[in-house]
Amino acid sequence: MNWVGVFNIVLVLLLLVLLRKLIWCLRWLWCYYHGKDTPGAIGWLPQRSGRQFDTRVQQGDDDDVFPKEK
Repeated sequence: MNWVGVFNIVLVLLLLVLLRKLIWCLRWLWCYYHGKDTPGAIGWLPQRSGRQFDTRVQQGDDDDVFPKEK
């Protein structure tokens, strides 16, 4: 297999990932516009989820980097 063939395969995979994200965005907008529950966030790669992001946000909230004034 030559480099052009590998490049084409990688390009097709990238387009499929972008298409997946676009479909999710359109679905989110449709749900938001019609007042329905919006779908949860998806990662760029299929095996990843938004849980890792949510966990990091939770950890950031728990850290007292910027203490709140009382």
